[in-house]
Amino acid sequence: MEMNRRNFLKGAALAGGTAAVVGLAGCSQPGGGTASAADATGAAITWDEEYDVVIVGGGGAGLTAAITVAETDADAQVVILEKLSSPGGSTIVSGGNIGAMGTDNLLAFAEETGNDIYKDDSFEMYLEDKLAAGCYYSDPEIARVFCFNSRDNFNWLESLGIKWNGSRPYEEPVEIPSDFSKSATMQASQYLMTYNDEGLSSMINQKIRYNIGSKYKDMSGGGGNFQCLLDTVNTYSNITIVCDSPVKSIARAEPFSGDVQGVVLEDGTAIRAKRAVILAAGGFGGNGEMLHMFDPRIDPATKTSGGIGNTGDMIIAAQLVGGQTLNMHCIQIDFGGSAKEPSMSGNVNSNPFGGAADYIEVGKDGKRFWTEKDSDEQYMDAELQTLHRLGYTSWFKIGDSQSVAENRTQENLDSFSANYGSICQSIEEVAGVVGCDAATLQETVDRYNSFIDTQKDTEFGKQKSLLAHKIEAPPFYVFEAAYYCRTTPGGLRINTSAQILDLFGQPIPRLFGCGEITGNTHGRFRNNGGDSWCDSTCFGRIAGAGAVATDPVA
Repeated sequence: MEMNRRNFLKGAALAGGTAAVVGLAGCSQPGGGTASAADATGAAITWDEEYDVVIVGGGGAGLTAAITVAETDADAQVVILEKLSSPGGSTIVSGGNIGAMGTDNLLAFAEETGNDIYKDDSFEMYLEDKLAAGCYYSDPEIARVFCFNSRDNFNWLESLGIKWNGSRPYEEPVEIPSDFSKSATMQASQYLMTYNDEGLSSMINQKIRYNIGSKYKDMSGGGGNFQCLLDTVNTYSNITIVCDSPVKSIARAEPFSGDVQGVVLEDGTAIRAKRAVILAAGGFGGNGEMLHMFDPRIDPATKTSGGIGNTGDMIIAAQLVGGQTLNMHCIQIDFGGSAKEPSMSGNVNSNPFGGAADYIEVGKDGKRFWTEKDSDEQYMDAELQTLHRLGYTSWFKIGDSQSVAENRTQENLDSFSANYGSICQSIEEVAGVVGCDAATLQETVDRYNSFIDTQKDTEFGKQKSLLAHKIEAPPFYVFEAAYYCRTTPGGLRINTSAQILDLFGQPIPRLFGCGEITGNTHGRFRNNGGDSWCDSTCFGRIAGAGAVATDPVA
């Protein structure tokens, strides 16, 4: 059998980390020819390869778009260009949860728990929540498509073989601070917060639409979901995935006018798209300098907890052919994971604690500097501003023997000690890890312990329910924490047909966008729960349908 690149990839199992590494140079050309075009600089291009649809980015949105093209037209030749050595992007490291209302999973969960938490829900209510969660930065029409198609997209994924089992609220109500006058950080919410008679804040989402517990075969989470997409791609002979193929530029008839005609790789290979190019290459969370440019409070060395290939290359490439961006300052940050591991929350090995009741946080001077809490999104800007003002890019979490979460095993703690943090027998040892004066740290701990007695944090207003126990019983656990970029909700502007728009708000012919590379779906935050899977599936399908419906050029 001829070992072409499609057969090579189909023999790879993503779950085992063995996806094929293939390049375009020297491979057969299913079209080719000498047709000419211009790249973004106006230089002439001679095509090396030709496909009906060229997709840039091998994550969930890219594969979804490819499947949509293939299931619509079995003769349409599709190539997915992935710049890394294996596909997956941010999709493969996601939790695999998906936001969608009225699903069979949610109805079964409500029946099982006896709590009809979905009663009287509607797509209009979902849209209201989506707009509020994004602080009204998102395009209402794009958000409407996202919400109104959510159940259909959920069902489509289930038809491929993914199943979800369970639900929970994506966010929890926040208590009134124990000393409101001292809680500057907790007062600075991005949302219009109100409190009920029990002292709990109103939540952004009026209903729970968070489908969790995804399974595909014997796999779970984002990796399992992505394997399902990859297995589906492998059932279509007209889809080719090519890894190690970073795209440098987009070719358009003229730099700022006419049809998009293909792409040019960094090695100079020019690939013609007879119908359309779809950009699904992710955002710019892996580009610290770019993050810093759009939000100077973010340190340029900041890492991402998403896909490391999300460096904004294709956002810039689209701008060079006239693409419009928006909401680029909308960057979503996660706080408190291990400084040694980009993680949304810190895994069971890197973080021994279960929640903010279990620890205190101190700077390198050994002093507390803000309110320890579990919930981040609504106070993200305030937290980032606090760290920037203090000059902190990292800090320390400290707990004691009573702080270890119930689900942490001895194996977890051994890994923590060996790789992520320290287990100390005295406050003096902890001070050595932090690099601060031991007397100062002891004073900080003693003062915090007094707040447990009074149930009032007169320093930073930590919530009463989080003033749970004192830091006093060795061994003590300490690790350096940091912040990471989870995602960049800003990006290229699209319309409801997933066409990328130019500076005048007009569609760029034969250019589509889907997934994290787009910028007008989520607004300030993705804060509905499972938004990334809902987004990549929704607009991946729309982009694929639009591309395959585009008449091919001769």
